[in-house]
Amino acid sequence: MNDKKIMISRSDFLKTSGIVLGGLAILPDYGCSGSSDDKLSIEGRTDYSIVLPDKAGAIEEEAAHQLRHNLSKMSKIALPVVKEGEYKGKNAIYIGNTDYARASDIDFEKLEKDGYLFKRVDKNLIIAGGIQNGILNGVYSLLESIGFRKYTADDDVLVPEGNKITLAQNKVEVPYIKYRTTSYYDARNPEYASWHKHSSRDSWGLFVHTFEVLVPPEKYGKTHPEYYSLINGKRNPVTQLCLSNEEVFDTLVAELKNRIAEKPEATYWSVSQNDNDKYCQCESCTMLNEKYGGVPSGSIIWFVNKVAREFPDKIISTLAYWYTRSAPSNIPIEPNVNIMLCNIESSRERPVYDTDPAFTSDLQDWGKISQDILIWDYNIQFANPVSPFPNLHTIGPNIKFYTKNNVRALFMQATGNKGEFGHLRAYLICKLMWDPDADPDAIINDFLNGYYGAAGPYIGQYIDAMRQSLLGSDFKLQIFGDPRDATDNYLSADMMLEYNQLFDRAEEAVKNNAQLLTRVQVARLPLIIAEIQIAGQVKVDMPRSFYKFSDDGRVIPKPEMKTLVQHFVERAREAGIARIGERAITLDDYHDNFKRIFARMDGMDQAISYKKKINPITNPAKGPEEAERLTDGVFGAFESWRFPEKDSNWVAYQGVHMDFILDLGDVMPIKSIEMDFLNVQAQANWHTLILPKYVTYATSVDGNTYEAPIKITNPHNPNPAENPDIIKIPFQSFAATLDNRKARYIKVHGENHLRMPSWHINAGRPAGIYSDEIVVR
Repeated sequence: MNDKKIMISRSDFLKTSGIVLGGLAILPDYGCSGSSDDKLSIEGRTDYSIVLPDKAGAIEEEAAHQLRHNLSKMSKIALPVVKEGEYKGKNAIYIGNTDYARASDIDFEKLEKDGYLFKRVDKNLIIAGGIQNGILNGVYSLLESIGFRKYTADDDVLVPEGNKITLAQNKVEVPYIKYRTTSYYDARNPEYASWHKHSSRDSWGLFVHTFEVLVPPEKYGKTHPEYYSLINGKRNPVTQLCLSNEEVFDTLVAELKNRIAEKPEATYWSVSQNDNDKYCQCESCTMLNEKYGGVPSGSIIWFVNKVAREFPDKIISTLAYWYTRSAPSNIPIEPNVNIMLCNIESSRERPVYDTDPAFTSDLQDWGKISQDILIWDYNIQFANPVSPFPNLHTIGPNIKFYTKNNVRALFMQATGNKGEFGHLRAYLICKLMWDPDADPDAIINDFLNGYYGAAGPYIGQYIDAMRQSLLGSDFKLQIFGDPRDATDNYLSADMMLEYNQLFDRAEEAVKNNAQLLTRVQVARLPLIIAEIQIAGQVKVDMPRSFYKFSDDGRVIPKPEMKTLVQHFVERAREAGIARIGERAITLDDYHDNFKRIFARMDGMDQAISYKKKINPITNPAKGPEEAERLTDGVFGAFESWRFPEKDSNWVAYQGVHMDFILDLGDVMPIKSIEMDFLNVQAQANWHTLILPKYVTYATSVDGNTYEAPIKITNPHNPNPAENPDIIKIPFQSFAATLDNRKARYIKVHGENHLRMPSWHINAGRPAGIYSDEIVVR
């Protein structure tokens, strides 16, 4: 890390932060004028040392290093670090399990693993800590109270101005939440995670969705299909396990023993359902569910209890998620079983106890039978993590609600990629997991003003305005939602205008500071991508539309929208934004998507199919009138890989073949016919979107007699188990060259799978094929 100092004045920091984090009584004593002393002044003295135990452990050594290293940024001469047996001075900061600390009646056991203690003895300060990371947590809290901040993983630590500090008074802080993690980009950085008291994932041997890991379908699927779920009378290896099958238990336990032997130091081992809802419907599994409350979690807990008894010195974790969220009854849970309860269904416009009372009931029910519950919470819009998602006001109340229901472990899921207010979200969540009673607004203001400087108040107004707009109606903020859902709510045209005016003022406030200006411009990117996504669904030539009519009547992109796309891509790339979706759509994919649209539209001046009549033979999913979109001159995008149907420019055929006749109006020479079909972008064995097997084009002069059809076969195997690269193909073109063949009518057939194949999680469900335009030249 670069150790360059980032200086702020005392008046600016205290004016903008509005809080003293952690409630510590340490405040910087800067004085009215700068000191020329080279040494750090502590309590008015410059003779302080950092004292370690004679046999200091690795954590104590690291804590001393972090304290010395960061304090040295306030002065030219760093504090000396000495072992206790060699120390002869009078004023010191004692770190760890020193003789001096033990003689001061400190109860180390009360600090548990991560707690810390400050104790003043005369001019000395003792920092004691729990057996895991308590000492480090104490040092970082001390640094923050002085004015240091670690706002992001990418930036240097912010250093307070001056070289005078006052030490803390007595304090003990032991976190109520014992396991604290989030998957935000910043928290994946070890230095950031340590500073913000993040728990380590090293204690986990396996972490969620492990049925497919412990009993892999690629190993047993063909030889032992009976190991897997029976769905509608058929076994499907890519679903869940048949938990009533004793061989499944034996196989899973044997594999788990092998993995534990490879990583014996890990405490937590997940034995949990895969990420789908296809639980086994065989008679034995169904009887187990009926026996234990009539819910699918009955067979899960019965099975996991058996596993836990095989490993009494380990904690076996399992999911209460989706179809297993409701607790079973008539069955005790083994003491070494951890329940990971998930609220993926809850909307996020208000705290979950308001939006999802069923989840509150489930939490209470699990609490009656388990003393070890970890909440898996959701904090972003997963399909569109770069777009605005105004849920910041719910994070604090949610965490406090969990703790009031005896939850002592949290995983706050987000995205490992950079997204909307990702730095702020990580900062807020880490602070609240450590201290659920902290003031969320104060933490947000501290970040906004410390990170954005003079632009902070305007960004705060932007956040407030969006929240107020959201809460002004009964709008449901969903984690799998889309900016296009909010065009009459928090992303209305009037609100977008207000937001952009606030950002204009924010940029003006920091225009002479290149670093702060860049940060503000990055914070504005969610508005830009939302504007782009919304524009693609607005009718041509309307004010918010991406498109307009050219002088010759064709649909073309508005020049300002093309510029906006390029601007977004360039700035997003500079900001390090890797993906537009949670698991799919890289920034390059996103850019290529628009390059395709622009190239296709540029070539429409030669198209003879534009605005020509479509006569449906089979109907699109949304009705026969949807077929008209296949000649409207507007091409589809793939900005939302989870829900392509939200882009109305894609015409979907669900469970039927695509069949229609294009009437060109007159007999004319045809050079080529081309249609693009959308491909699944992630989780190819889950979504019911699939490329057609083949497409045929047959031409006719009179509409009665047709030439032999031209067949174009899909060259790609859609099974991701056999063709992992299938998800790297956003579109597949089905094109035919006709060498000026004369015709008026073109009969099109797209061969759908009709039902999802046997290898698919949703085997047997209607399959969907999506195309956006037929282009005839």
